[in-house]
Amino acid sequence: MSISKMQKLIVCLSLFMLTSLVRAQSIEVTASVDKNPVMEGESFILSVVANGDVKRDAFDASILMKDFVVGRTSVSSQTKMVNFDTTRSTTWSTILIPQTKGRYTIPSFNVDGVITKPIEVLVVPASASATSSGRDLFITTKVDVEKAYLQQQIRYTVKLHLGKDLQRGSLTSPTLENADIRQIGKDKEYDEVIDGRRYRIIERSFAIIAQQSGTFTIEGPLFEGEVIDNSRQSFGFFNRSKAVNRVGPSQSITVLPIPSNYDQHWLPSDFVQLDDEWQGNTREFIAGEPITRTITLTAIGVVEEQLPEISSIYPESVKTYPDQAETTTVEKDDTLVAQRKESIAIIPSQAGPLVIPEVRIPWFNTITQKTEYAILAEKTLQILPAAIQPTSAIPVSPTAQTAPEVTPQEPIQTAVNNQAINMPQYWIWLTVALLILWVMTLILWWKHVSSLKAATNQQNNSAVRYTQSEQALWASLEKAINKNIHTDIQKYLSLWLGHYVQDKQAPLAQSLKVIDNQSLDAAVNALLASRYAKRQNQWQSTELQQILRKMRKSGSIKKQTKHNLSPLYPNS
Repeated sequence: MSISKMQKLIVCLSLFMLTSLVRAQSIEVTASVDKNPVMEGESFILSVVANGDVKRDAFDASILMKDFVVGRTSVSSQTKMVNFDTTRSTTWSTILIPQTKGRYTIPSFNVDGVITKPIEVLVVPASASATSSGRDLFITTKVDVEKAYLQQQIRYTVKLHLGKDLQRGSLTSPTLENADIRQIGKDKEYDEVIDGRRYRIIERSFAIIAQQSGTFTIEGPLFEGEVIDNSRQSFGFFNRSKAVNRVGPSQSITVLPIPSNYDQHWLPSDFVQLDDEWQGNTREFIAGEPITRTITLTAIGVVEEQLPEISSIYPESVKTYPDQAETTTVEKDDTLVAQRKESIAIIPSQAGPLVIPEVRIPWFNTITQKTEYAILAEKTLQILPAAIQPTSAIPVSPTAQTAPEVTPQEPIQTAVNNQAINMPQYWIWLTVALLILWVMTLILWWKHVSSLKAATNQQNNSAVRYTQSEQALWASLEKAINKNIHTDIQKYLSLWLGHYVQDKQAPLAQSLKVIDNQSLDAAVNALLASRYAKRQNQWQSTELQQILRKMRKSGSIKKQTKHNLSPLYPNS
């Protein structure tokens, strides 16, 4: 029984091998090129044709990448039936571009068990061509420097020379491993005469920033397109076009490492600059009011990811609330320009001169190959004290004042006399005097009301500070806290803390210093940070309210001091 199974297995294997052999013998595979020799940088087409039933993925062109730039591969299938005899064929067409002159061998290919014959291809320089037809289209490349430091910008320029009208086309970017490559600027188009022939030139620039040191080769870009072929016969109004493919010559570069003695943040550039802007009037800074400073770091030939953080130092007498930094990279004059902006809110706590220390950013000058510094010089700001008004209450309405006697003018007397011929003489004089007195009273009253309104608007905060009671200020403060209105909370908090420390003229910072409560300082700092930041966060007023209620329950600073005094006559 087992012998019969073994016999069946042998028969099946024999039939399979015989079928494969017959099938392989029925398939014919040939390989050919459309031109030989070819010029350096010129494309040619490798065609592999298989007559028989084969799979479309039976051909692999990756083996050619060692010696050629391999373009796209197109696959086409065809089926014919003649006298009920069906034949099938599959054709693979691959675009190949040699980059250097010499002799190359296109190796054999194994297509479904059938081996093709190798092909010898001769690549000659473009100047060795007997005719100028091969120079209808070519590409040139160049770099601005052959040696560059790590992360230094290398400007790579590609020129596409067109000797015929271009119908369509696309140009890829150059390739380099471990590098940031991006196009800069727009394409430039112009005409130029080369070897007595006029070419239309399309110029494109790229910025290459290498991320690894060593010696590398920048592979040229690949152009694929169609040009109008006047050598072929056209039909009617339709021009015949010819597919063309070219690759740019490669460029060798050397990327130098960071110098061994350089211990700063690595920023290679041609030019680096620091600038700052101060919001508002730079001559009138007031204690307790925020000052916004924006520092801008600009560097040429780098991208925004290479810029360091701007470390600025401020005195302990100010509170600082930095905002999130903004970075960007733009293109100007075919060069990358990176910028970093950092804004910070500064709140001085006391009047007098405020010294802002200098800011220094180290960078490596790729021209002089030396370490330099972008510097913001030290600044001295004059901080004015908070506006303090006299403690007198708002003046009451003026009492009636007796106007001086005014002698009426002659025209008025004449008019009155004409209208009151039958009136006694003293009534006329009395009427004129009362009229003049009434007009003067109106003028004085109007002036007084106007000055009172102006004084009231100017002294609003100070009047509230000195006239409102502690209970009224506390009610206003709790109302602002419950509604979570940052401006009102800061306003009434400053007023109420002035009552609390028994110094109604004290600004917020001075009151906090007298109280010396770390929990209160942290809650107030969180309030100010939420108010002055550009992107306001969700600030909760519960903690501040609890701290203030506990303080109010314990009484003012003066009351607590009295309770803590030792007795005048201690018990012996």
